[in-house]
Amino acid sequence: MARATMVPTLLVLLLAICCATTVVHGKEWTVGDNKGWSFGVSGWESGKHIQSGDMLVFKYNPSMHNVVQVGEGDYNSCRVSGPSRTYTSGNDHIQLSRGGKAFFICSLPGHCQQGMKIAVTA
Repeated sequence: MARATMVPTLLVLLLAICCATTVVHGKEWTVGDNKGWSFGVSGWESGKHIQSGDMLVFKYNPSMHNVVQVGEGDYNSCRVSGPSRTYTSGNDHIQLSRGGKAFFICSLPGHCQQGMKIAVTA
């Protein structure tokens, strides 16, 4: 008799666990870790399992830096040549909404060339 009620109970528990995992929000990543969005941050993303839905947090002094989401060509050339989204708060939260690559640079003169850029694959 106990076995007859145990199977449905386990199925309900398994269903609840599966549903709970689909509601969980993505992971929050602070770009550059404790160093923040700064010179030499390029490569910070290497080896990290960043996924669609995750949130990138860019922390920096807004009077000294910015964050610009650019295309791959602008990322490679370290310049902003077309329409781009610019963030300037110093505490920018950017959710990666779709799979693929996302490119971010600091557009202030010389900053990207000094390693203030990341390329994330989600």
